[in-house]
Amino acid sequence: MNIKSIKKILKGRIRENVCMKEYNTWKIGGSAQYFFEPSNLDDLKKFLENSSNIDIIFLGNGSNVLIRDGGINGCVVSLKNTLNNYTSNKKGKYIFEAGFSCMKIAQITAKDNYGGLEFLCGIPGSLGGALAMNAGCYGGNIWDYVNKVIMINKNGNLVTKNKREFKYGYRNLELEDNNFFIGATFNLQENQLKNSLDIIKEYLKDRRSKQPTGLPSCGSVFKNPENYHAANLIESSGLKNYKIGKAYISDKHANFIITEPSASSSDVEDLIEFIQKTVFENKNIFLETEVKFIGIKK
Repeated sequence: MNIKSIKKILKGRIRENVCMKEYNTWKIGGSAQYFFEPSNLDDLKKFLENSSNIDIIFLGNGSNVLIRDGGINGCVVSLKNTLNNYTSNKKGKYIFEAGFSCMKIAQITAKDNYGGLEFLCGIPGSLGGALAMNAGCYGGNIWDYVNKVIMINKNGNLVTKNKREFKYGYRNLELEDNNFFIGATFNLQENQLKNSLDIIKEYLKDRRSKQPTGLPSCGSVFKNPENYHAANLIESSGLKNYKIGKAYISDKHANFIITEPSASSSDVEDLIEFIQKTVFENKNIFLETEVKFIGIKK
């Protein structure tokens, strides 16, 4: 990728060899070969139109990824501080861009007295990542409420797709390679009880009491197997507080891995593999990860 020539046509910043520790919630990982922060959607389109020969990884809040110590070849497109606009027709139809945080989506729709998305307050990521994994909690899953999505492909072309064009399940979505979410439409129903903000308060209170909020983690590490809770399986295997290097299992919620300063991605990945091995030996159940692994092992 010819950095000098592409910089001339972009408004956003494109940089080389950017440390990714500040762009994920575990605060670990190597550097990205290239790192681009688009200023808006047109800027993103121009970038993709002129970078077809390089691998692209989209990253939002970085809450559901493990960025490995060897770094990332290609370019990370960060939506952490962009694509965070929305529109509403005041009748329950909302269009949110992919960089919007799930928490803000929950708050905005609740303040307008439209229900359904209150559960998003418990998801630490942004909309794009939530769509890509069918994120959910408190009995809600985001694709249950999606009407349409707006996507962009590797060549910078936009397309709108209906919900029925996708196959999705628990923490899973079948998605073609080199297609990225840049927004979604929701058609919500008015909350007749007018208690959406109260629901959010209760969810947040529950989250603070049960999860290690305020500490560096990725959120839930493992999917819940059918009829089981991953946290209970880990705890009953005697693994609460178990530590490898500078990464340890939370004593508050066993499906959370916390990193200490100077932790490496290898510490976390080794701990994940140890948990999987131990739970399988004790319970004959293999825990699948929710977290996505990105980059190169050192």
